[in-house]
Amino acid sequence: MDAVELLNTLTLDEKIRLFNGEGSWRTYSAKGKIPHIVMSDGPHGLRKQDFENYADLNHSNTATCFPTASCIASSWDSSIAEEMGQAIAMEAKAENVQLMLGPGMNIKRSPLCGRNFEYYSEDPYLTGKMASAFVNGMQKEGVGSCIKHFACNNQEKRRQTSSSNVDEKTLRKIYLRAFEYTVKNAKPAAIMCSYNKVNGTYTAHNRHLLTEILREEWGYKGIVVSDWGACIDAVACLKAGMDLAMPDSHGYFDRQLKKAVEEGTLTEKEITDSNERLLNLILQYSLKGGESLPLTSAPGVSVTPSSGHISDLAARNAPVEFTQQHAKALRFAQQSAVLLKNEDFLPLKKGPVFVIGELAEKMKLQGCGSSHITTAPYDNALESLKKEGFEVTYTPGYFSGFCKRSKAEKKNKPYIQKAVKELSLALETTPKLPVLFFCGLTEAFEGEGFDRKDLQLPPEQLLLLSEVLKLTENVAIVSFSGAPIDLQSALKAKAILHMYLCGEACGEAVASLVSGQCNPCGKLAETWPLKVEDTPCYGNFAPEGDEVNYTEGELVGYRWYNQKNLPVLFPFGYGLSYTKFEVKSEVAKVAGELCGNVIKLSEPAEAISVSIKNIGDRAGAEVVQIYYQGELCGFKKVTLEAGEEKSVEIPVEIYNLAESALADGGKTDFVIEGGQISSKNANKRDRVNQKHSLSSSLIDMSKDSFRIRMFLKILRLALVIMNKKPAEDPSVKIAIAAIEENPVESLISTSGGIISEKFARLLVKWAN
Repeated sequence: MDAVELLNTLTLDEKIRLFNGEGSWRTYSAKGKIPHIVMSDGPHGLRKQDFENYADLNHSNTATCFPTASCIASSWDSSIAEEMGQAIAMEAKAENVQLMLGPGMNIKRSPLCGRNFEYYSEDPYLTGKMASAFVNGMQKEGVGSCIKHFACNNQEKRRQTSSSNVDEKTLRKIYLRAFEYTVKNAKPAAIMCSYNKVNGTYTAHNRHLLTEILREEWGYKGIVVSDWGACIDAVACLKAGMDLAMPDSHGYFDRQLKKAVEEGTLTEKEITDSNERLLNLILQYSLKGGESLPLTSAPGVSVTPSSGHISDLAARNAPVEFTQQHAKALRFAQQSAVLLKNEDFLPLKKGPVFVIGELAEKMKLQGCGSSHITTAPYDNALESLKKEGFEVTYTPGYFSGFCKRSKAEKKNKPYIQKAVKELSLALETTPKLPVLFFCGLTEAFEGEGFDRKDLQLPPEQLLLLSEVLKLTENVAIVSFSGAPIDLQSALKAKAILHMYLCGEACGEAVASLVSGQCNPCGKLAETWPLKVEDTPCYGNFAPEGDEVNYTEGELVGYRWYNQKNLPVLFPFGYGLSYTKFEVKSEVAKVAGELCGNVIKLSEPAEAISVSIKNIGDRAGAEVVQIYYQGELCGFKKVTLEAGEEKSVEIPVEIYNLAESALADGGKTDFVIEGGQISSKNANKRDRVNQKHSLSSSLIDMSKDSFRIRMFLKILRLALVIMNKKPAEDPSVKIAIAAIEENPVESLISTSGGIISEKFARLLVKWAN
């Protein structure tokens, strides 16, 4: 039976109901009349829950945690992204999940965005190449991929209500280009529309984005699903092009849609057109997951059946071998680490090494938020270094767990004193003793739901590092973060190895790279600025209000620094190796120049032939990068043994903006006046004489209502009590931000029915 035949079996009420999910993670089944699909978070691993609570981020079934997108992009190897998509799909099928929510592919407008670890790059071409490969890999395994967040979701602060105000040319060339590339080259099953507005209109209401561009221009055939809680006004969303609103609104969306049909503002055909797209996806993927096949368990995971469902990794039926999955995670991490500095210090010879920094023991392998993976236990860096043959002396040096900043200095003082004392004593015995200093951003500094204030390392780490560098120069920095950090103070060290957030094999990857068993070959997929004031959107990123003006236009990332001739800490595409390469090309005959591993074209070309030779004494990999008019348009990673030489041809893909249906006099949704951007088509829903509506957030409403201020205090306290964690803990911060900043209407669905439509309207009444 096809989608049309299935639709003919449904009543109008069931067709209306199909627009909204059933529970937190599945589509509506009309009491078994139609198949359904199960969804799960999954940018870098499966976050499958066996219970209906999508807001509980830290409790999910054990799965493989692969490197985050920011790490994988540094591999500059799309084959790794494809293999990772396949690997995650295998685990999804084992858990009977048919649609994975990932990859995240928003452009890194600012290094301060708290969720940058889930995104690939500041460059749309590199993002599109990596995302397309990931989607193709996943969907080859019969699991649908949902790319996100469409579009211009470039900050976490007030992400549910802010408006990204951007001109049409920049919108298409920078912020939509990677989505366009992925739609055309990978045909993702689903696209998730973001929370925010674009030029004053919620993306969920934005017909220009969801229908005119996505479907009519790009030819997209899949579904559009809301971010969880992003459906504000179900009628407007459906008419704009949304097909599935998540999570379950417990009848609220049904009542909106049915009333609109009765009033004649929504037709049954509009509903069935949306239904048909959703049913086509369901029919394509619902029968391909959840097959019962043998499983080989991951190390350290026990078998404990519970309530008729076996949720432990070792006991679930799965077509995967988790030891092999872990080996993949390790290889991906090794291929993505970036060597930022090396004064012939790394790799270290086997022998004594002094390790400082609690991140060597309690490793930062992923980010905080909806992508958080529950992993099996694996060796940390200390254990892995010992297995590599190093004689490790270790001191934590600082506290890496959550700590209120007001108490951090007092808590860290004894850690720092102890570390300095122990290192001093060790150096008296062995003056040339190599030191590995582990540092980076902890969960308190970056995560979903909040942005960073600056580029700095935690103060206690900076203080300790300065003391260590006073004692010895024989220091290698091993750093962790999902985005650029200020490592200027670390430049006094002899080496810097940045791991990003590299997944469950983090410890083993560090040991293999430090020992020289593997050769670092990652390149930065984003610019590392010297200071936040140099960033393109400084002053226009995460402002206090909801108007976020993209006044930098197309000058995002390296485009900005090159145009403004600004010095940077580390440039886009940069990364060192333990070996050396020689790149040759006949590019001059095509019109262009070769600078090291970078080819700068002065005229368009379809492909460039290059010869690469490893002129060092160990195996390694080099990335040849091609630019036209200052923009990346081709790249190739080549692995070579010592002394080996290869010739490769690199395709060149120059973006033609005219081909994306934008011509002079084309559509535009805003005007620029005096450097400021203002919306011409701001969302007019609920614009009445009253100040607040269902589209308002509790935090904004609280400014005008004592009762809502008290209500928010109660909610914050309840979240702290339920989570048994302080309000400043990252997982609690995400939940609090969602409650405070979401439009009240979205809480009707995201609260699991706790906040009803009647109560939501009462809150609005209080605010007014």
